[in-house]
Amino acid sequence: MTKFILHGGYTRQNSDSFFQELINDTPNMGKILSVYFACEIDAEIKFLEEVEKIKRLSDGREIYIDMANESNFVEQLKESDVVYIRGGNTELLKSKLAKYSEFSELIKGKTVAGSSAGAYVLSKYYYANSLDEVREGLGLVPVRVVCHYESNIHPKIGDSDPVKMLDDFDSDIELVLLKDFEWKVFEL
Repeated sequence: MTKFILHGGYTRQNSDSFFQELINDTPNMGKILSVYFACEIDAEIKFLEEVEKIKRLSDGREIYIDMANESNFVEQLKESDVVYIRGGNTELLKSKLAKYSEFSELIKGKTVAGSSAGAYVLSKYYYANSLDEVREGLGLVPVRVVCHYESNIHPKIGDSDPVKMLDDFDSDIELVLLKDFEWKVFEL
């Protein structure tokens, strides 16, 4: 069984419970692969902040945290227990992950978390806040997602109602509305 955690965005704030869930099933000497393919700036700074947070929450377990890179991503995925996909530019992230046809197979049985853009690419459909339109993700979690739902922080383009827009896309699958800092677990 694969455990997916979808996060609504802004993991730099109010996120201890999310990171605790991320590492709950990580064994001692386990490996977390942090994927920052969507980050266009400050990826290294964000990574170091999250390493510190994970170490603080690890309850004495030794957990190895590695930053993904495109040159040996497949090997990194094979060696990881947990995959964390950070937010940023969703289309950039989708295009980079699309290069790895074996991605969905390599994450099976792991804990896989996605924040904002990471949640979007894992879902079947998502509301792209910055484009004011619905897009299709990789479909690994069969849901329709809105991150930054009713956000006072994240800018929304246009006056569209994302819920109504997503009603036109496979309304038989669950609609997940994630406010900033919120997250939800799916076990598939």
